Amino acid sequence: MMKRRLIYLVVVLVMICLLPLVGIGYWGSGRLLFPERRVLQDYHRKILDHPQQFGISVREYEGPQKTPCLMVEPSAEPGEAKKGRVARELLAGKGQTLRPWGEVRGTLILLHGRSGRKEDNLPIAERFCAAGFRCVIPDLPGHGDNPAKLATFGKNECELVEELADDLRVRLGKDPGPMGLFGVSQGGAIALQTAARPGGRWFSVVSVSTFSSLDRPIATSVQRLSEPLASMAAGVCGLGVRCRGGFFPGDISPLHAAAHLTIPAYIVHGGMDEFIPCSQGKQIYDAIPGNRKSFQLIPDGTHNNVLAKGGHAMYADLCSFYLQALEGNPSDSAGLKPAPGIH
Repeated sequence: MMKRRLIYLVVVLVMICLLPLVGIGYWGSGRLLFPERRVLQDYHRKILDHPQQFGISVREYEGPQKTPCLMVEPSAEPGEAKKGRVARELLAGKGQTLRPWGEVRGTLILLHGRSGRKEDNLPIAERFCAAGFRCVIPDLPGHGDNPAKLATFGKNECELVEELADDLRVRLGKDPGPMGLFGVSQGGAIALQTAARPGGRWFSVVSVSTFSSLDRPIATSVQRLSEPLASMAAGVCGLGVRCRGGFFPGDISPLHAAAHLTIPAYIVHGGMDEFIPCSQGKQIYDAIPGNRKSFQLIPDGTHNNVLAKGGHAMYADLCSFYLQALEGNPSDSAGLKPAPGIH
């Protein structure tokens, strides 16, 4: 009788100890897979209401898998278009030959970060459109107005991005020109993984503030806990992702994808990024084979403001990279070198 009671007591104590970890795993995996959805911001509406003033035209459409998308194209009669005009001036200063406003040389698919939405990429599209690119911007699964509830950081999104590219050819009824990829954080991870897949759809890829493997930011998120609790929390969170999303965080590896890239690539990272340290961006850069690649360090950039800190000069470098990739001469003449001493 006493033995049964002792066993029962031990089981109860074990369950009491495990319950907090189960809760952490469920909560943590939920935050990762089902991010909070942001609503439209005032600056989004300003651009959407008066796109010509920003040098663009914007058309909403429903892409594959009921994906809400924006098709953003350069306007032949731009208004003030401050950002676009600065970009063109800087590109001209680099010796880049630009076509008249409104002409399209290729198409870029822009992928937003976690908890973002497609409209976040409108200010980025302004610069790329000014350089002669059409931009297609989707709401990724689990974000914005996308009806899909689950974000999988590339497991399912890579196929969606390829479908967007194929759909565009049918939708336009003409050749959309060479197609490239651009992504920030989560979007950068998806861009790199998509670019590494066979099929030869893409002419170049840009990744900003991207993790080397999805388990790394999870570990960062729990590092304030004491060891071994932090390791246990990261482990149960990963198990929760596997149970609810069908994959382990370590399966999502832009670093692994980078080693299989065969197109020009450009990696941007903030030197003060504490969530995803710039060493991870440098690892991705180092893994890319060949010399058709560039690494740009924004010294005072954090995870959330690296694009703002990079400013007009960085956007001009990105536009120049894409244009040179079109001409078959990427990165080497861009004057960008991997920053030394990154740890």
